[in-house]
Amino acid sequence: MNHARPVLRSVLYGRAEPELSDAAEEFHEASKLYPQLSHRVGRGVAMLSGSPELQAATRRPGRVNPQLPSVPLPAPLRPEVSLWEAIAERRSGRPSSPQALRAAALSTLLLAGYGETGSGRRAVPSGGALYPLELYVVAHSVGGLAAGLYHVDPGRRALELLHERDVAGDIAELTPMTELTEHASAVVLVTAVFWRTRFKYGLRGYRFALLEAGHAMQNMVLAAAALRVEACPLGGYFDCRAERFLGVDGVDESVVYGLVLGGETC
Repeated sequence: MNHARPVLRSVLYGRAEPELSDAAEEFHEASKLYPQLSHRVGRGVAMLSGSPELQAATRRPGRVNPQLPSVPLPAPLRPEVSLWEAIAERRSGRPSSPQALRAAALSTLLLAGYGETGSGRRAVPSGGALYPLELYVVAHSVGGLAAGLYHVDPGRRALELLHERDVAGDIAELTPMTELTEHASAVVLVTAVFWRTRFKYGLRGYRFALLEAGHAMQNMVLAAAALRVEACPLGGYFDCRAERFLGVDGVDESVVYGLVLGGETC
């Protein structure tokens, strides 16, 4: 993997050669699929076929908290913008001024990103249709929505209220790049529940979860472009702080992506 030119190696690694023990490279190599090791996938298939519990979990992946108060997501907006226009207009832009985000606009982004589209399928490709992601909304200034932390239930098209409180301080502590979040109306945090893919695909399942997060994020930022909503993907966040705030353990479920949202620009 490390094939940078010698002059770049010293800049990247601080020496002529990279360390032999490189965690990223070791994982990449360990998660490669070879014909000789394809039987590993077969183990997961056999495990699924022999476990009613896993079968039930895969038929309806996703966390549901019916005991929590919930808010129905408004019907998504249908902007008259072509796909090519949305692609051309998409920009990563931090929120420039304090503006409230319409609940319908937030709903549109969430359902475009990971909503159900019929027969239990979602808006994105998923390895084995196992759907390992969970979406959370940190709502600061969303019209008609109390400030707080919400979990997205795509099946019911609802936001489950986890904590109702002023989250401005929580948002400010998520990232060292506070200029990205100082005018945020909301932040969407994407987590991956790794066992949902790893039981079947092993280490390769970790790759699949990250790929899926990218699919969901691209759908959301294209929807944001179509609605003229300020949106900036967030990869530089304090993992432990974000996971503590969400109440996830960082092992079985961990934050893998974020999206900072402002208001509509027109």
